[in-house]
Amino acid sequence: MDDVYDVSRDIATFKDQQERFRRVQLLNERLSNPPKLFQGEKMEKRASSSTAQLTTGISSVNKDQYQSNRKGFNPGDKITAMLNQADVERQWGMLQYAETKREEGNEMRAAFNFYARQLTFADEYLLTASKEERKRMIRNDEVPTLAAVITSDLDRRDLYRNQFLTAIDDATAEAAYQVKLTAEEADITDIVQLVQQAHDALRSWFALIAPQDVEEAVREVQSSI
Repeated sequence: MDDVYDVSRDIATFKDQQERFRRVQLLNERLSNPPKLFQGEKMEKRASSSTAQLTTGISSVNKDQYQSNRKGFNPGDKITAMLNQADVERQWGMLQYAETKREEGNEMRAAFNFYARQLTFADEYLLTASKEERKRMIRNDEVPTLAAVITSDLDRRDLYRNQFLTAIDDATAEAAYQVKLTAEEADITDIVQLVQQAHDALRSWFALIAPQDVEEAVREVQSSI
């Protein structure tokens, strides 16, 4: 991605249309031939069928939260709550199955999701709100549950992943269109903006990774070269 980003930034510095067009062609070549991200690994499917149940790392947290919420319920309400939980898990399984199918046609999506599936979370979290805000949250019973905090973290990762994938897909399509034009007709405006959006989204996604994890990954890659 950094290579594509550098090429896109350089395009605007060229005044000569032919030279600028050659950079567009280079972008098209890089974007339309992304590197292979999985070398020999067999990706483990997250869900084997559309009726798969909730089996991710967050499932135990959610189930503990459901059990906590059911305390004090009468038998009838407990049964209703359990049926609702089962329905939520069924829907989650269907979503996971659909995501698995999307991964099969997009290695970048698969790579993002593969990383997310390796995440583990502690049994507690640190609330970083100010003293006054913490008091207000406790008073109004607004302190987030552990399940809510984990879900929020994963949602942010998915948001940045989707922003990147959308921008890079659009940039790939735009580059493929522009190279069909002449050097005089080609317009670099959209492709530069789209690559910038993809780059920003990817940086935001990587910013959620702990620095020590990045250092460990770099060492692992360097040792395998």
